[in-house]
Order: sequence, then structure tokens, then C-alpha cells
Amino acid sequence: MQDISLFSDEDLVRLFKKGNEKAFGILYQRYAPRLKRVIYYYINDYEDVEDVFHDVTLRVIRHIDSFNLKMAFSSWVYQIAINCSKNYIKKNKKSETLIEREKFRLLDEGEGSPSPEDTYLNETDMKEFNRAVDSLSDKFRDVFVLRYAQGVRYAKISEILKCSERTAKWRMKKAVEKIAQYLKEREVI
Repeated sequence: MQDISLFSDEDLVRLFKKGNEKAFGILYQRYAPRLKRVIYYYINDYEDVEDVFHDVTLRVIRHIDSFNLKMAFSSWVYQIAINCSKNYIKKNKKSETLIEREKFRLLDEGEGSPSPEDTYLNETDMKEFNRAVDSLSDKFRDVFVLRYAQGVRYAKISEILKCSERTAKWRMKKAVEKIAQYLKEREVI
């Protein structure tokens, strides 16, 4: 018998559609950490991340039959996570801070703690950086978060956001320009 943990995402979806729950467990293990990080970049609350992730998981299970096996599962599931995060924000109007997101990322990577001076400088700069990211419109912010937070390739971003790869790259370029302009105006850079 083959080790199904080596199967592609799409093959695991096929198995899950046929009733193999272990296949979904493998997909869950593959995507849970990545999706939680993306969700955190939108809502900035550890407890709320779990709630939104739970919603994402339920939507995936409920709508798995509508997933087109010719498409990439990763694109589909990231889009669900982004949509659930945005819906959560609209419902709860939570503010977010990049400082907390960055701390989450650093903890996730297991890095040590910075000096008090570095923390102060970083927090001050990060507050402004957060405001700059928050000032972006959704189309620029989505590309920036996927690329910056997850390191998702432009080809995958274009699938997730249903735009061309060229458009995704242009949006990232514009997002960086807008962030830089915002930070220059506030004399952070």
C-alpha cells in the first residue's frame, strides 16, 4: 500500500471525496500553519485566528465537491482563507497591528528576543509600517500579504486572486511603492 502522505493535494482531494478521511487529515497538516499565518495577517488575534481557521476548515469540507480538480488546491484554499478573514473583519471591525504579526512570525521561526533598543525602534517603525499596509486597498494588500507573509510565488498569487501573473507583480510593485511613499512622508525612511 502506498504512503498517501506523498500524494499531491489534488490526489488527496480525490481520495477525500471518495470518503478517505485520512486524506483530509494530511491536507489539514500541510495547510494549517500556512493558512493560520495568512489569517493572522488580516485579523491579528491568536484566538480569533482559530475561529476563522475553523470556519475555513468547515467551508473546505462543505464545498470540497465544488472544487475543480483541474485547479490547484492551494489557490482554492488560500482564497477561502482570505475571504473568511475579510468577512470576519467586516463583522467584527477588528484593528490590526503589524507589530503583533511580526512577533507572531518571529516566534513561529523560533528566533530569540531583541534588545530593548531594537524592540523600541522596531515597534515605532513597525507601527508606521502597519499603518502603511493598512492604507493599501484590498487588491494591493492581498498581493502584499501573500507575497510578504507567505512567500507565495506570483504564479500562485495570480491563481488565488484570479488575475494575471503580470497584474500580481504590478500590484506588488505598486504596494511597495505606496508603502515606501507613506513611510517617506512620515520620515521613517
